[in-house]
Amino acid sequence: MKKKILILKNDRTGDLFVSLKAINRILNKHYNDNVQIILSDVNHKFSFLFPDISKKIISMNISLYEKIGFFFYLLRNKIDTIYILTPKNFYYYLPLLFRRIKFYGITIKGVKNRPDKYLIKYLYKYIEINRLNITKRKSSYEIQKELIEKTSEKDLIKNTSKVTHDFTYPKNYVFFHYKQNLFKNLLGWDLQLTSRLLEFLSQKFENVLFSSEINNLKVNNFFSSNFNTFDFSDDKKKFFNNKNIFFLKDIDGYNLFDAVKKSSRIISPEGIITHMGYYLKKPILALMHFNLNNRRDFINQIISCKEWFPPDNYKFIVLKKDFNKSISKLEKRI
Repeated sequence: MKKKILILKNDRTGDLFVSLKAINRILNKHYNDNVQIILSDVNHKFSFLFPDISKKIISMNISLYEKIGFFFYLLRNKIDTIYILTPKNFYYYLPLLFRRIKFYGITIKGVKNRPDKYLIKYLYKYIEINRLNITKRKSSYEIQKELIEKTSEKDLIKNTSKVTHDFTYPKNYVFFHYKQNLFKNLLGWDLQLTSRLLEFLSQKFENVLFSSEINNLKVNNFFSSNFNTFDFSDDKKKFFNNKNIFFLKDIDGYNLFDAVKKSSRIISPEGIITHMGYYLKKPILALMHFNLNNRRDFINQIISCKEWFPPDNYKFIVLKKDFNKSISKLEKRI
């Protein structure tokens, strides 16, 4: 008789890609069972990676109404095993209430532990991520995978969706992503300086394709007014010049995945694009900047780097607020 399996992964898109190795191992282990994955209102656009399993959407910031609904869902259905790959406090109370279900979970040791220590004993199996001390560790990619017993490493995650546009990209391009939190909030660079960065990259590579955050209208209007644009909101090309820089306006979901997949290299702030690129085995240069106000900030950043950065195929550079100094650093790395 087939067992019913749940994978809880209603969080950010970058985190989804970090968990793909673990999810693939779950799918191999439960190849003959009924598996359902719980995605978020943010990352469900990448559900095409799981064409052969059932999907359910719950908000990333799960509401009280959704918690109650999920509780009654577990009451009504005979679930054998649940994998908590999204470490939300609510999920850790479920093993206390549903003793017949096997719960596997990622736990966090930090300033605030997730879950509280007394709840850990109700998990069937758990793997701890230590965010408190600087210790030698594997990346989160590998830690999560080790939560699940190894059976087969067959790749059951598929890229089966099709692009929804008729654009033809130039060949041999580097992919860049604009992230306001890094460039404006942390570095203090305005959009003109970011444009200069794009011009710098265009001198180093045959072509540059770049994206930005979809809901940032001011930023997207600036880019679409100043650069050749593939506009995914109306499926039209808007070319102004013969430059080799192209803005992918409002690109998302499989179209974004496809653009990253076809690129020759990734140069982007650490986040969804770099994690996607790592999954697709692309050469990566992750862009970062740290505001370090005290020793604890320094420790937290070291731990973060050790946790998120894969051990290979992943290079990074820490940009400076001084634009010219940052360009000098980039000059030596690309």
